[in-house]
Amino acid sequence: MIKGWLIGGEDVVAKFNSISPALSDGLQKSVGRLTLKLLREVKSNKLSGQTLNVKTGRLRRSINSRVEASGQSVAGYVGTNVSYGAYHEYGFKGQQTVKSHLRMMTQAFGRAVKNPHKITVSAHSRNVNYPAHSFLRSALEDMASEIQITMEEDMKQTVKDVFTKTWIK
Repeated sequence: MIKGWLIGGEDVVAKFNSISPALSDGLQKSVGRLTLKLLREVKSNKLSGQTLNVKTGRLRRSINSRVEASGQSVAGYVGTNVSYGAYHEYGFKGQQTVKSHLRMMTQAFGRAVKNPHKITVSAHSRNVNYPAHSFLRSALEDMASEIQITMEEDMKQTVKDVFTKTWIK
């Protein structure tokens, strides 16, 4: 029969319990850095003429990020609050209603008119088949392996730092 005693067991338990908050903080910092990196990737490599051609820059300026931590989970979000962002990201196929509007009539039947003037175009619907031009999902896909590797390395470093600080004095 072998008998053993653990002296200072409370200290060991306390040190292991200190790992969880440190991992949570480390994970939150890592997700925050990666979320900002993804935001930069979307703005510079997807919305500067590569995936969508810039007209006003409104969509690019609207790209935002946030990190949410609750309980045992940490999530990073990159998105837009511009309504037509989803139209570009996912595409659209179906009928679209066009409101009544004014239009400058400069030609009729393929020939220029002598006196261009404004005309009213009645409200109508049109069929739309707009293909997806993903700028968010494709950027995430492009960075997926980098995100995984970076998070693994950050967590390993956090655990190493916690052990170094608590057990090596």
